[in-house]
Order: sequence, then structure tokens, then C-alpha cells
Amino acid sequence: MDGEQKMTVGLVVEIGVNLIQSLLFVGFLYLFFDRSENKIKNICAFSSAVLLIFTINNYFTFNEMTFNHLDVIIIVAVMLVYSIVFLKGKLYLRIIMPLVDFGLNMVIAFVTIYLMSLITGKTLEESLAFSNSFRYLFLFVVYLAYTFVLWLILRIRKKNITLSNRYDIFAFIILPLLCMIAIYTDVFIYQIVNFDSHILALIIINLFVLIVVSVLVWFLLIRISNDNQVKTDLLLSRQREEMYRESVISSGEQIRLVSDIKHDMKNNLSSIYSLIDNGQYGDAKRLCLDYSESIAKVYTPINTDNPTLNAILNVEIEKARQNDISFSYTVTDSLEFVSSTDVVSIIGNLCDNAIEYLSSVDKSQRKMSLEITVRNDYRIIMCRNTILSSVLRVNPDMKTTKNDETLHGKGLNILRGIAEKYNGSLGCKEDDSSLEVTLVIKDTK
Repeated sequence: MDGEQKMTVGLVVEIGVNLIQSLLFVGFLYLFFDRSENKIKNICAFSSAVLLIFTINNYFTFNEMTFNHLDVIIIVAVMLVYSIVFLKGKLYLRIIMPLVDFGLNMVIAFVTIYLMSLITGKTLEESLAFSNSFRYLFLFVVYLAYTFVLWLILRIRKKNITLSNRYDIFAFIILPLLCMIAIYTDVFIYQIVNFDSHILALIIINLFVLIVVSVLVWFLLIRISNDNQVKTDLLLSRQREEMYRESVISSGEQIRLVSDIKHDMKNNLSSIYSLIDNGQYGDAKRLCLDYSESIAKVYTPINTDNPTLNAILNVEIEKARQNDISFSYTVTDSLEFVSSTDVVSIIGNLCDNAIEYLSSVDKSQRKMSLEITVRNDYRIIMCRNTILSSVLRVNPDMKTTKNDETLHGKGLNILRGIAEKYNGSLGCKEDDSSLEVTLVIKDTK
């Protein structure tokens, strides 16, 4: 390859790298934050920011700077303006993330250069003076690592990666990390052997095979994780089926009881009228009280716009009734934005823990309540039950323990996960006579 061809290739590579860098800088911010509902505005703002940073990169690539790091200052300023003016989200994040975005690129590049010098004893300038191909390989490795880090941040941000099980940790952390170490090792080997062209060919083949194998293993791990999720969903579906069955049975029982009371109502009212007419007020009062107790035993099934919420609430109310627990409830929202699985987990865990605890105390102390209320974009689900002694003093972190399963610890990890999923929080507090567990979730739709 003659000198003119080398210059042309070098020019194309520099322009290509500047374009990729511009797209990564702006694209990460675009995907990290929410955007305006105006698609034309989003496209214009994104394209303008990319074009501006691309132009700045090209200008300072082919022209000497009169002021050190002027390109850095201008590029960061463009990213800040784009993030603050055209994107949506918390203001402090829109200020910090452009700095993080740019800083990650610089950190990865400088760490690579430092390791290169530490391992091989050669500086980047010395290596570039001997081999243009090394520069291309260096840029490829740096931007590959940079792209992976940005992608990982985005996936965690969107809750696509929870790192809550060994498959996620291995697939998204350990495997890519091992792959990057191997890639960096190849780069250093190429530098140590003084940029031997024969070695370069082998290194490229090795890199290609390594990346392909890593992607295949990664794909298989994701499939395994998805299969496990399918099994979990199937189990939850069966649980929901059983829950609906119990709800239908309990609702049918209540309908039967209502029918019986309705059938007896005429006779009871006639008897009360007759007693009052004969001046037997004491007997009339006792009959009224007995009749009131009979009516109190029958609850009206919950009927909201959310059939899953109806089913799980009716099941929990019936459980409380069977355990002689006084259960009061207030429902002002049907939690329609929450998935059916999460609705079952929320109500089931909150109520089951309270019912389990109250079942072991004296009947006179068996009282609990559930409230589902709305405050702006947030839904507040609060479960309160009476306690005989402090729960938080015995178990301040509300951790699950096999020796103490009656405390509110069994489902808190699940509830914490749901709170995180819906950008909310979970809190526990108590006074001398009651324990209160509150889940706050945000309607993100």
C-alpha cells in the first residue's frame, strides 16, 4: 500500500471513528432519558447534536488546537445542552449523565493506555509510530469496551438486567469481562511482538472466534434464563388459577348466605314488629342484635375494574374470616397499571403475613386493615395489623428467618423488588399496638 492509499485509509478511519463516537455520546443520553412526545422534535434534536459533535471532532482531528482540551469542553457543553433542554428526567441526572457518558470514554482509553505501557513498556505514541494497524486495533478495542459499558448501564436502567440470579451475573458481567480481558491480551501481544503482520492475522482470527463463542454462550444463557422465567410464569399461572377458583367458591358461598338472610328477613322483621307492638322492647332489641350479627358475617365481594385485584382481595378477606380476623379495607384504585402477577404478589404477601401472625394471637386482638389509595402518580398500598409486642425491635431489618416465620419477613424481598420495578419504595413502622407495612409504587404509564 503506497503513501497516498495509507492516507486515504487513515482519513476514512478517523472520520468513521468520529462518527461512531458522536453517535455513542448522544445515543446513550437519548436512550437513558425520556423524550418529548413530538417525534420530529426528538429526531431533529438528536441529529443536530450528533452532527455538531461530529463536526467538532473532525475539525480538531485535522487542525491543531490553540487551547488545550478545547474540544473536550465544547463536546461536553453540547451534550449538556442536549440533555437538559431536549430530554426529560430528573435534572441532576441530566447534568451528571453527560459527564459520566464522556468520562467513561476517557477513562477506558486512559486505562487501556496505562495497562499497555505497564505490560509492554511501550507508550501509545511509540506504538503508533511503528504501526497504523495497531491504532485501528486499539480504537476497536476501546470502543468495544465503551459500547459494552454503556449498554450494560442502559439495560440495568431499564430493568432488563436485575443481576438477581447467577445467570444474569455470569451472562452480563463475568462472561463479557473475561472476553474483554482476552481481547486486551491480544492487543498487548501484538504490541510485544513488534506489530508482526503474521501475528496480526492470527490475532484477528482469535478475536473473531472469541467474540462469536462469547455471543453464542451469552445467547444460550439468556435462553436458559428465559426458560426458567417461563417455568416461573407457569407456576404463577397455576397459582392464579387456584386463586380464582377459591374466589369463585367463596363468592358463591356469600351469595348463598345472602339468599338465606334475604329469605329470613321478612319473618325477622315481622317478629320484631310484633314484639314492639306488644311492648316487648327488650326481646325486640335482642332479636335486632342477633340479626345484625348474622348480617355482619356476610361480606360484599370486592368489585373493581381489575378482576385480578378482585380475586386476590376476596380470597384474602375469606381467609381472614375463616381465622376470625376483623378485616377492614379501603380500595380507591384498581391498580390496573400493575401486572397481574405483581398484584397477586403485593396483596398476597401483605395480607398473608398479617393473617399468619394474627392467627396465633388471642381472637380479641385479631384486627387488620388494607388501604389502596392514590396520591398524584403514586399508589399507596398499606397493610396494618395489631401486634402483641414489638416486631421491629426483634427483627429491625425485617429479614426472613426459619425460626420466626410469623413475622412480616417472608415476602418483603418480593415487595422490595416490586417497589424497585415501579420506581417506588417499601416502608415498615410500628407503634405500641400495630405494625404497618406500606408499599408505594408509581404509575409509569
